[in-house]
Amino acid sequence: PGRAVRPHASVTASLGSVSMHPLLAACSELPLIDLAVGDTLLSEGQDRTALYVLVSGTLEISVQGGRVAMVSEPGSVIGEIAFLLDIDHGATVTAASPSRLHVVADVDRFLRADTESLLEISRTLALRLNRLTGYLSDVRAQYAGAGGHFELVDEVLAELAFGTEAPATPGSARDPEPPY
Repeated sequence: PGRAVRPHASVTASLGSVSMHPLLAACSELPLIDLAVGDTLLSEGQDRTALYVLVSGTLEISVQGGRVAMVSEPGSVIGEIAFLLDIDHGATVTAASPSRLHVVADVDRFLRADTESLLEISRTLALRLNRLTGYLSDVRAQYAGAGGHFELVDEVLAELAFGTEAPATPGSARDPEPPY
């Protein structure tokens, strides 16, 4: 069953009579870029170059050609995982509607200078992990005793929650073009 997850109280900050996401407030003086429908912001495997904060529009996130999410919430951060883990981008991000984003070019300096933004990104990542582990817990409960690949859910949950391995690389070790 689905769970309602309430965002932390800091998800929006009040600026006068206008409610604004704290990351949008922190980025208000940073450059903006505009994307047309179909424009690619980031490509899977691309070196990290900047962090982006969504001002408006909708972005499609895909991994290995399959859509995994649509992002339309102003203040959403794009590219944070690559920076925090010092890896290439693990997803392709494409504009699904005309979109505007702030560009954070010097990410290290920005996050060191604005610890509230760093905390907000941490909360967002924790929320995503919480949702993912909740979903996997539900799958485990629904398919308990079913055997097969579902028996791996416990291992996946343990690795997500407490694993210390190097960051995962999207993809599979299987032959990409099997002979069958």
